[in-house]
Amino acid sequence: MANDSTQHLQAIVQTAPQAGRYVWVITLVDFAARQVRRTIVSDDTFTTSDAARVAGDAQLKAMAADR
Repeated sequence: MANDSTQHLQAIVQTAPQAGRYVWVITLVDFAARQVRRTIVSDDTFTTSDAARVAGDAQLKAMAADR
């Protein structure tokens, strides 16, 4: 069972425009504390928002598998 402090943590994948292309942004939010705990932005850029989102989702899954 997850401990109470981790039950309110959620990672969110978003995309953002950067120099005519897109990057993924992964944000770890603690909703109980109403705080952003960490934000990671991709070094790579993508031609479409959808491509950036797919890559961000894959990165998040890889990070979750490492823990």
